[in-house]
Amino acid sequence: MKKIYVGLIAFLVSAMAFSQGVTTSSIGGKITDNTGEPLPGATVVAIYVPTGAKYGAATDFDGYYRISNMRSGGPYRITISYVGFNDYVQENVNLTLGQSTTISTGLAESATALDEVVVTATGTGVFSSSKTGTETNVSQRDIQTLPSASRSLADFVRITPQAQLTEGNDGFSISLAGQNNRYNAIYIDGAVNNDVFGLAGSGTNGGQTGVNPFSVDAIETFQVNIAPFDVRQSGFSGGSINAITRSGSNEFSGSVYGFIRNQDLVGKTPPDLVGDDEQREKVSDFSAYTYGLRIGGPIVKDKLFFFVNYERQDEETPQPFNFSNYTGRSTLGDIDGLSNFLQSTYGYDPGIFDDNTRTLESNKLVAKIDWNINQDHKITFRHSYVGADNVEARNSGNRNIGFINGSETFKTTTNSTALEWSSRYGNKFANNFVLGYTRVRDDRDPAGAPFPTVDIQDGGGTISFGAEPFSTANLLDQDVFTITNNFDVFAGRHTFTFGTNLEFAKVKNLFFAFNYGDYTFEDQFDDNGILLSSGLNQFLTIQNSDVYQHGYSLVGDGTVGDESDGASEFDTFLLGLYVQDDIQVTDNLKAIVGFRVDVPYWSDGAVNEDFNTRTVGLLEAAGKDLQGARVGQGINPTAMVAPRVGFNWDVNGKGTTQIRGGLGVFTSRLPLVWPGGTYNNNGITGGFMFEFDQPFEPDVNNQFK
Repeated sequence: MKKIYVGLIAFLVSAMAFSQGVTTSSIGGKITDNTGEPLPGATVVAIYVPTGAKYGAATDFDGYYRISNMRSGGPYRITISYVGFNDYVQENVNLTLGQSTTISTGLAESATALDEVVVTATGTGVFSSSKTGTETNVSQRDIQTLPSASRSLADFVRITPQAQLTEGNDGFSISLAGQNNRYNAIYIDGAVNNDVFGLAGSGTNGGQTGVNPFSVDAIETFQVNIAPFDVRQSGFSGGSINAITRSGSNEFSGSVYGFIRNQDLVGKTPPDLVGDDEQREKVSDFSAYTYGLRIGGPIVKDKLFFFVNYERQDEETPQPFNFSNYTGRSTLGDIDGLSNFLQSTYGYDPGIFDDNTRTLESNKLVAKIDWNINQDHKITFRHSYVGADNVEARNSGNRNIGFINGSETFKTTTNSTALEWSSRYGNKFANNFVLGYTRVRDDRDPAGAPFPTVDIQDGGGTISFGAEPFSTANLLDQDVFTITNNFDVFAGRHTFTFGTNLEFAKVKNLFFAFNYGDYTFEDQFDDNGILLSSGLNQFLTIQNSDVYQHGYSLVGDGTVGDESDGASEFDTFLLGLYVQDDIQVTDNLKAIVGFRVDVPYWSDGAVNEDFNTRTVGLLEAAGKDLQGARVGQGINPTAMVAPRVGFNWDVNGKGTTQIRGGLGVFTSRLPLVWPGGTYNNNGITGGFMFEFDQPFEPDVNNQFK
């Protein structure tokens, strides 16, 4: 997906590219004497007070300086000194993620000043000179004070005006700038944390279980960007969500916390779920518990620090059902008789149907090490783990009876590791290197013992039992490697950035719907509409089914379920190159000009020679333009070009009135599930059967093909 922003107007066209986040902040400015003459060689030292980490630079011939790759947040203590002049000290400076804060001043000669000048910073960053696009910054203070019912990312993203949230069984889906959530990018410490395959409604790894991708107590700050004109940020046409985890400091600190939600702490039935003749009532019983702890501190003061966070999430949502509201033909005795028949005839227990409870259990862990090697080199290492186990229980309603062993169970684990190395080489060069690896394992299974899926027409209702049909052979493995490197060159009013972003994804996706077999039994009527035999009677008397469906593997030994052969396996490689010039045009005007190109590469899939030699020729002879496409042939790489330009003008030079804007092209990642279908549906690894009047076969390993 690609977008072009001009002020508040967006134009959208289709494309594909990377995800790439920014993990640091910077400061810069111009140092002069009281007459406005530049002071070359003035020393600028920034100290991150919590850890004592030092960052430094000297001004150039024109009095300009720039310190990049600084940790976001604060507070910082900035000291500017020059021989023969009084020191200038600015306290409580807080840096915004991805932005450059301007700190310029004129120094007074020592003969005319008795003490150092100390300034306490109190600005909010709303008029930051580095802002050109649309963004929302959420600080640690905001995270601690904003109301949060679900303890999820969505609670804080909702303060962004361009965000729209939709709640579903998989949690919140976040739309930014009116785009599909799959066109967003999510980073943690610069590493990709999207569900790159694109199945989760929330757009995050493990999102199909409804689990939050991280504990908000582990987050230092995060940023929501809609149109940043900085070419380092890419991989989205909706918006990016960029989170930075906490770090340890020179003081030990920690917390133990717990949050509880249940039916007594929420309102009555939402108005949009209440009919015209109904009254709002107390919601059904449920429970949601979140508890955890965090601790951080020094290993070696001013040098080496640690941070650890653990969080547990337990949720239960019963789905009570009153059989008297059921509109189907069968009585409660009929349903109990069906359950007994299944157990005595086939040895299958369908479970209960009148209070099927949805559950979610998850564990989250974040561990982080920060090493201040010296003033010029700093390393951060972070590993996070998210594991979740969700039972999406099949429920019963007025028009359906659903037995619980027909539910979906979903287990997911995500391990994410990131290494960041920030360096400075003299006053001219700086480098930021980020290496990331994310491993995701999603396994969706049917609950209960293996048994075919059965749907029985029951007058105005339906009775369902057996395996959840889309969970019978369904798993997804994702391994994503990312490398990002930004090299900065400082040249007076200019800061040149030369960067690259590489992403390699390895995917294995197994999916055969109705892999255990799927049978439908319908009510039977004569020509006059008189009921001859109910669907339930058809099943109990072992009549043929009305409809039969079965998806299966065409390769391997015929094993069913997650051990089936025939999974699609493919690789993608994404290459991004970019260059940018951040220009201090005047003391009141900054401009940014950049250009990037992104190129995706796809591996070849299984070749279907028969289709390619016979069917393709027939299609082309019929006038179909296939543009050279063949089954098994990888997608041709196409370069995505994204020029950007932005500006920021401080109208009166006092930081009270600002005009900013820009123009740019934004290219988003393409969810791999869409082109991934070409690797699944190739005509040689998977088959599907749809038939009428088939006998019922209870053995999932002996279905009709």
